[in-house]
Amino acid sequence: MLGKLLFKKRVAFTLAEVLITLGVIGVVAAISMPVLMSTYRKRQLETQIKAAYSTIQQTLRFAEVDGVSYDMAIRDGDDASMKEWFDTFMAPHLKVEQVCYNKPGCWHKMGIVKSMTGAAPRYENNNGIGGNIITFKIAKGAMFNVDGNTAADMASFGIDTDSDGLTFYFDANGDTPPNRVGKDIYIMVWSSQGLVPAGYSRSKAQVEANCLNGDGYFCLQYVISHGWIINDNVWKKKV
Repeated sequence: MLGKLLFKKRVAFTLAEVLITLGVIGVVAAISMPVLMSTYRKRQLETQIKAAYSTIQQTLRFAEVDGVSYDMAIRDGDDASMKEWFDTFMAPHLKVEQVCYNKPGCWHKMGIVKSMTGAAPRYENNNGIGGNIITFKIAKGAMFNVDGNTAADMASFGIDTDSDGLTFYFDANGDTPPNRVGKDIYIMVWSSQGLVPAGYSRSKAQVEANCLNGDGYFCLQYVISHGWIINDNVWKKKV
């Protein structure tokens, strides 16, 4: 009996076994941590995308109650009408941290932002995407770029309408990378169709092709149609 008790007391892990176990745990952690962090960032961004879209959607609903339409911002085709529209009908319903009227400071600098194909979007100057625009940051961290566009432009954004409209680019997580159209930068349009994602008038196949293999302009429509989930192939895509 005493021999059995002594044997049981001697049963333990050796130092070598402990070190090997810790080594295996370290290897597993090193492999899994980047995946877990990437998944966390993706989930966080999906929440931010939905919040940014909802913020503008709610703001424009307030504007519409006040009798404001999309064409009021571009009725004169100049900076003054855009500024008056934003100051009067948008800003009061937003927690704006900073606003820039056709000047740098509230959006990415030229050369940082790219599309899913790796090309720069439609820059005209370093104020943001496009010229004669308003850019602003909100308290939640998202950055927005608002530009007036013609009916012909609307078609290029996947919206079928006979009227001009407003294009909203937004970076859901601000200056935080990847700063790519289709990953953290998305496009929505306010026109006779209402406030809708770019690609709204296109087929499911066209939206998917643009988001997965094109410039990513229709990716907001793709994300919304999939329950606010960023496609894994889009998320992992290198540009």
